[in-house]
Amino acid sequence: MVAKQKPDFTIMINKYALILVLFLALSACKKNQQTNDPIPDVPVNVTINMALPKYSHLLNANTFVYEEGGVKGVAIVHYKDDEYYAFERCCTYESSKSCAQIEVDSSIMIFRCGQTTTAGFQKCCDSKFLFDGSVFNGPATYGLKMYTLTKQGSLITITN
Repeated sequence: MVAKQKPDFTIMINKYALILVLFLALSACKKNQQTNDPIPDVPVNVTINMALPKYSHLLNANTFVYEEGGVKGVAIVHYKDDEYYAFERCCTYESSKSCAQIEVDSSIMIFRCGQTTTAGFQKCCDSKFLFDGSVFNGPATYGLKMYTLTKQGSLITITN
């Protein structure tokens, strides 16, 4: 028994269909990637010593401190997974607004967009972020910008 060969036309159609499917799959992946970082790159080089009373609370999980640096400041977090993270305090949604700064809502241990004033917390947008920097609630679609954090003994160094 001799096997029939597919006509050249059918083979050509299958090749083009495969190429089209691969192209569409790769295009879909690119749409989910952040192509324009909403936060500008600025030099960051912050060192803190947790042996100092000002920072000693960072030895406990679910604690944080704000430091100068970055675009709108740096938030250093000791998260519940016993890891330390450093985030830009600039909200990733409409980051050019002067109010687009993140602060910790200590009642539920998340970041929220806005600023504390003499009248209390004034939200800028409804964006909220978990302590690992991921979006908890929009309109922000990008997580917080994370800086490189190195911990050696009681010293924490944040750079980018």
